[in-house]
Amino acid sequence: MIWKEIGTIGMMRTRMGFGPGTAARFAGAGALVFFLCWQHIQATRLGYRVEAARRDARLLSGRVAALRADLEERLSPAEVAARASRLGFVPVSPDALRRLTPSSPAPSGLLGRWWARRLEPAAASRS
Repeated sequence: MIWKEIGTIGMMRTRMGFGPGTAARFAGAGALVFFLCWQHIQATRLGYRVEAARRDARLLSGRVAALRADLEERLSPAEVAARASRLGFVPVSPDALRRLTPSSPAPSGLLGRWWARRLEPAAASRS
């Protein structure tokens, strides 16, 4: 008993009014406060990153819309005709067009479709 009164634990108890259990509780509370502050800082950082990603997504979305509009403009029939005339292309007369009729009926079944796609063009180029 005398040792406790003379040692540091006894001095803390007599002078400050708390013992080792109270110090442990203060340390635990301090660790909890530290963890909560760290968590809040991380959540704030994540929030800023999310907002930056949203801003980038809006910018990219606007750019995609602009590129789609540009593509539609460039693929319009009037623009294609103007570009073709600048390159020296002329419209084809209807007499220059030929319609090819198939010499045999359309293939049916899996083997027939495979023959039509793979082997028939190769066989036609050999003969």
